[in-house]
Amino acid sequence: MKALTLTAEWAPKPGYDMSDSERELRRPRNANMTWKAPKLTLGDAPDPALKPDHVMLEIAAVGICGSDMHMYEAGADGYMIYPGLVHTPNILGHEFAGRIVEVGADVKDLQLGDLVAVEEIQWCGECTACRRGFVNHCLDIEELGFTIPGAMAQYLPARAKHCWKLDEVAERYGEEEALVMGAMVEPTGVSYQGLFNRLRNWQPGNNVVIFGAGPIGLAAEALVIAAGAGQVIMFDPSASRRQIALNMGASAALDPTGIDLDEAIMQHTLGRGVDYVVECAGFADKTIEPLDRCLAVNASIIDIGMGGDNPTVPIVAYKRMGVQYAGSLGHAGGPFMHVIRLMAAGRIDMRKMVSARLPLDDALAAFKRLESRADAKIILHPN
Repeated sequence: MKALTLTAEWAPKPGYDMSDSERELRRPRNANMTWKAPKLTLGDAPDPALKPDHVMLEIAAVGICGSDMHMYEAGADGYMIYPGLVHTPNILGHEFAGRIVEVGADVKDLQLGDLVAVEEIQWCGECTACRRGFVNHCLDIEELGFTIPGAMAQYLPARAKHCWKLDEVAERYGEEEALVMGAMVEPTGVSYQGLFNRLRNWQPGNNVVIFGAGPIGLAAEALVIAAGAGQVIMFDPSASRRQIALNMGASAALDPTGIDLDEAIMQHTLGRGVDYVVECAGFADKTIEPLDRCLAVNASIIDIGMGGDNPTVPIVAYKRMGVQYAGSLGHAGGPFMHVIRLMAAGRIDMRKMVSARLPLDDALAAFKRLESRADAKIILHPN
């Protein structure tokens, strides 16, 4: 089959505290410290085999994520930008939907022809974290497109327990569009997890600031609008992405470059401050760190973006205003179900951020195009 494969040079940085397991498996917890000179290749890959508890998917649509870009791009030192779990060589692609073309012997609730979206986080269900309900933090985690083969390929086997049917979305929009929307369940689920599952204190009428108008930020925008937000203020340096944010209903979309963020946020909230700050840009040191005067009493900060340096935050101000800060990772444990319901009900339509739909043959050009960050979302069609 045809697939897009990521390779890189194994070159751990001096001083990186690496475990024996990381060294043996070449599966580091921080790819930025170990993988150098990343490279993408489009070509033939072995056809995958089917396990009894898996289904075989013919991939219909797969999105290029900011994390994919951070695995593809290198910093000034030549190392992969992405700071999370990565193994190479590996097939990229973790935002996807497909049609089931083969069913494993132990699968009960899925059948040939079903359209499904699939969780990227392959939680085990048996470790202490999973048994406590924290499946996004599975201690034996594998990640499609990061540590094991992903969906930028014609076919992919997926464990049945990680698949979510798209019947109700197809009923509203038709199968072709349901598969495109299905590819955006994963990034929307990432935002859903941060917004509604981490602190569980969301209230309609909240004034919201979102940093980053890429796919995760635009998904957060759609979700908070559907959930009854007050002012929704987006920040992104890309003019085209700011326009998409406005088209999707943002109250304001601002370029953060060289401005006083506190002052701008206070102006756009009529001096009341922000109740929810959502970091989706991956640069918390440049987005969250400067915020002080604009934080309303009992404000919440949800840090979703991966990348950049750790922020130095004003702890005294947080105490004075009762600010809550929560990191958020992943999308498993329920968000897929809720996102699919919202899509099927017409409450959110993430197709509004799709700027191009391209065949897998154009994948290398699509990654090159995304270097400018002008597009919000490019969808690849492997078949």
